[in-house]
Amino acid sequence: MIKDFIVLTKFVLSFAVSLSALFAYVMAKGETGTDMYLATFAVLLVAMGVSTLNQVQEYEKDALMARTKHRPIASGKWSPTTGIVIAAILILLSLGLIYSLIGMIGINLFLFAFIWYNFVYTPLKRTSAFAVVPGAILGVIPPAIGWIAAGHSLQEPQFFAVGLFYFVWQIPHFWLLVMLFHGEYRDGGYPTAMKLFGKLSLQKVTFVWLFLTIQTGIFMVSIFGVDSDIIYWLLILTGLLGFASSLQLLVKNFELKNARKIFYQINLAFLMTIILVAIDQYQKFKPLT
Repeated sequence: MIKDFIVLTKFVLSFAVSLSALFAYVMAKGETGTDMYLATFAVLLVAMGVSTLNQVQEYEKDALMARTKHRPIASGKWSPTTGIVIAAILILLSLGLIYSLIGMIGINLFLFAFIWYNFVYTPLKRTSAFAVVPGAILGVIPPAIGWIAAGHSLQEPQFFAVGLFYFVWQIPHFWLLVMLFHGEYRDGGYPTAMKLFGKLSLQKVTFVWLFLTIQTGIFMVSIFGVDSDIIYWLLILTGLLGFASSLQLLVKNFELKNARKIFYQINLAFLMTIILVAIDQYQKFKPLT
């Protein structure tokens, strides 16, 4: 039961998504607080809710793919109605919690995420290999929640830099998954970038997006400024490691199975960039004792 609930709500992925609210809060305010944890929990709830509803919407296609056919609804363990009830409870709880924290702007952002993910992005995946581009907007919502919970405005240049980094990051992240699971996406009836571009072109396009992500990371670091020399050099090292990992996509005899290694390496590099900037901001605003 618990394992099925974790799979149904994509808890691990939802938890990872919610952490971007936590990091954004620290980057904006330079400190932690109860409202930071509550905002992060609210994002976790809404991410679990929309993920559950997504599985209700796609359970027939999920049943056609080896990677997803054992999900609770796709396998027949749980009914679609059960999924809808769970999704509704999670989304309503998230709306109540975020309203208590930041008011109607939180409601509006969560409703946008719900509508955009379940009624724009999900149907678009069935017809376009480029659905990931508008879908990447969703990656900006969690840090926006953390930023607002910290008492800051989304009009600040620092948030623009953070939001741009998260937006661009989503696209090569997804296309690396396409390299790994393009056969299953094909079996599920989804159009993919692999079919559209071909293997070699998709490698090159993904490399370009990874390079753009590194550039947006540099832009973000320059906007925030880094006080710590140690963090500054760690950021340089992280960027170089991310770039070195990306270069593997340009190897002529690149095998698609190696996309898994690149996937983990670049996501670790980009996550470390966020963490290091957050640590630097925390140290910058920490009162001297």
